[in-house]
Amino acid sequence: MSRQKSKYLVVYIFLVLFFLIITSCGKKNTQSSLPPSESEKISKSDDHHPIPEESKQTPTSVVTHPYVVGKITIVDSAGQPLENMAGIATGKPNAFDEPLARGNLSGPDGVSTISIPKNTSVFIRAWDPILRYFPNNYFEIPPTDADYLEDMQVLMLEASIVELQLFDKDDQPVQNENVGLMMFHPKLGPWWPCDGHTDEEGTIQFKPLPAGMYNLRIKTERGMVLEIKEVKIPPASTVNLGKVKPR
Repeated sequence: MSRQKSKYLVVYIFLVLFFLIITSCGKKNTQSSLPPSESEKISKSDDHHPIPEESKQTPTSVVTHPYVVGKITIVDSAGQPLENMAGIATGKPNAFDEPLARGNLSGPDGVSTISIPKNTSVFIRAWDPILRYFPNNYFEIPPTDADYLEDMQVLMLEASIVELQLFDKDDQPVQNENVGLMMFHPKLGPWWPCDGHTDEEGTIQFKPLPAGMYNLRIKTERGMVLEIKEVKIPPASTVNLGKVKPR
């Protein structure tokens, strides 16, 4: 080989080696300049800066209670607290309407707490489960979204009895017959129902009954109806109406 060709060959080899070195260096620089993947970022964050547990929880909105709470103090005619009485809420003011809500039985302090749906019109009174007492007052509660009602006090009066001797239009005693009684409040309408049985002489007792002034309607099984206006019934008493017959 001539000296000239050998010189060119050395230059060629040098250029090839130089190119290979440059190419190799370029690849290393490119790989090291790439940003880490998203998964790598999360992994590193989890390893070195754990996410607090409270930040992982889904925020919850404030929950409002759907009921309004009322405290009822239940007392007798002497102002003494009564035990084992319950506050009740009804849709009508009468004493026998089915309660929409009932409170707990009162303790020695006479207090019963009741919860009623918010924004609902109700009447609140007290109730004796064994009917020794009847409420003498009630509270009309208009719709409200408040959480608590003002404290209430309900006066309970002892139950009473009405007795009479029932005759038909022929002046014969109504014997051994079931008879129904409906008491009507002078302003608020039907108030309290009751029934009883006549004996051989037509005598009957209706009990227990709430005290107050009422109009009475009496109806027999045979369909006889009598009305007695403005009967005053004191608490803890027996009112005898005597002989009662159709006019």
